[in-house]
Amino acid sequence: MDTYRTIKALVFDYIHRCKGQVDYETLTGEVKNNFPQSKWKKTHWSWYRYQIVQGRFKKFFSEEERANLSQGRKIHKTDAAEPMSQKIAADTLPVTRGPAPKDPVVKRIGDNVLNHVRFVVSLAAGQDVDLKFKLNRWVFSRLLQDEIRIKRPIKRKLWDSGVQVCQACGQAFGSLKGVEIHRKNTDLGYSLENCELLCRECHQELGRHSG
Repeated sequence: MDTYRTIKALVFDYIHRCKGQVDYETLTGEVKNNFPQSKWKKTHWSWYRYQIVQGRFKKFFSEEERANLSQGRKIHKTDAAEPMSQKIAADTLPVTRGPAPKDPVVKRIGDNVLNHVRFVVSLAAGQDVDLKFKLNRWVFSRLLQDEIRIKRPIKRKLWDSGVQVCQACGQAFGSLKGVEIHRKNTDLGYSLENCELLCRECHQELGRHSG
């Protein structure tokens, strides 16, 4: 049995293998065998089907494959609207982002830092609720920018080294725009050795079970 890192990669491969003549029950069986924790259901398949026939995955499939997929019930955008991409990711696997909460060192130090920041923000804002909100947002945005500054050059170096396809599903990237960086080992930080480039869907899906 083939192994897949993401459901998207499995769906794409299955459609190529059957040339678009999809049997939903067979596809579901493959999803369940490869991803036993997945909450895969018909709405997920409807979303993929729409995106392949008429949406952003269209370019990855032949006219024959798309024609076979479009036969039968006519596909409407309302059947699988764009927000379903979030639902697919949310329904696929349980969320375990970031360092494991059970790590006592991370939890102890992190809680101390967080409590200190909260104290300083509350002290600075006093009774001004709006100021407290703005300070919280300012601190959060600056910490996020710090991480982005670390990720950006790594992303560029991976791209320039020839990594220009999604490392999970094989989707080719036309440019660096929209490409997402993913840490292979979520216990480690961002580095060339620990990072890979993924498409948005695969990053969302893998993020649900690997950070």
